[in-house]
Amino acid sequence: MMKPSLVIALLCCATAHAGVWDRALTSPEDAAAKELYDAKLVEGDTATLTSTIQSTSPSVVLQSLRRAEQAYRAAAAARPREAEPYFRIGNLLYQMYFNCDGLPLAIRPVTCDPVYATSARRDQTIEAWNQFERLAPLDPRIGEILGNRAILHTKAVNGTRGDRAHLEAAARDYQAALDRSDGLYGSRGNEQQLGNLAETYMMLDRLDDAIATYGRAVAGGSSVATTYGLAVALDRDGSGEQASRYILGQGKEGLETFTKEYLARNVFFVPEGEAYYYFALAHEAFGHPGVALGFWLRYVASGAHPEFQPRAKEHIEQLEKHHARVEAPPDPDEPRW
Repeated sequence: MMKPSLVIALLCCATAHAGVWDRALTSPEDAAAKELYDAKLVEGDTATLTSTIQSTSPSVVLQSLRRAEQAYRAAAAARPREAEPYFRIGNLLYQMYFNCDGLPLAIRPVTCDPVYATSARRDQTIEAWNQFERLAPLDPRIGEILGNRAILHTKAVNGTRGDRAHLEAAARDYQAALDRSDGLYGSRGNEQQLGNLAETYMMLDRLDDAIATYGRAVAGGSSVATTYGLAVALDRDGSGEQASRYILGQGKEGLETFTKEYLARNVFFVPEGEAYYYFALAHEAFGHPGVALGFWLRYVASGAHPEFQPRAKEHIEQLEKHHARVEAPPDPDEPRW
């Protein structure tokens, strides 16, 4: 009957002694920093919640977002070795400014307007997640941000000298995401990551790697967009007939699906003119020479990916030899050609 009481007494004493030692080893400055840190995290979370209320006016949303970011940064300053504030900063900026493609207008934040999704905010989002990973490399939530960070790196490509660094960073993140998800997620998730990685390799002019990675995606059951990506990579590698077979294998319904996905911005291209290559190749495969010629000319005029411009000009030359004349594409619901 006495043993349980003795155990409780010993636990109480151990806890009491631990508290004494904790207080002895914690300076007043450390305690004050921890108190400020906790308060700023709560302040940031409260402001974040306010910014997500649908009925809130745009001005209040923006004010709340600024207040949330400032609070999280104050928490980071109070305890510089803590990773959590950087995770919350990155998520806040990404979810409110960049996670917009494909969202219905009814639930799309007002901050999805491109005027707010600036390159500076994009860089701040990437940097916040970089800091989070540096301070907490084993945190499982890193797996949540890899794909999103890779997309931000890809969208940062703008024809300047920094493009390659962004693309290489995107490739690393896509590969890391695949490594982490291996065996944990369905083939659809892996197919998307593989397709994105393959597209990144193609933008890095690593066609062999792009074709191999696209092949893995297609073998796992791919979307039309991924199959079209494989076709483009094959065409750029000099295998035009094989590229056409992949496109024709998707049928005319595949071209319609790809067009709708593009118009809905469920797929994107960097730079935007890259899309013309896909549509040109598809229409040429389906025997629409005039439409294909129009897209090829627009691709060349866009200046997208100069390393692949000679291949596009070869297509133009062949079509013109057969007296193709430029024709407008079939009218989609929302023309963006």
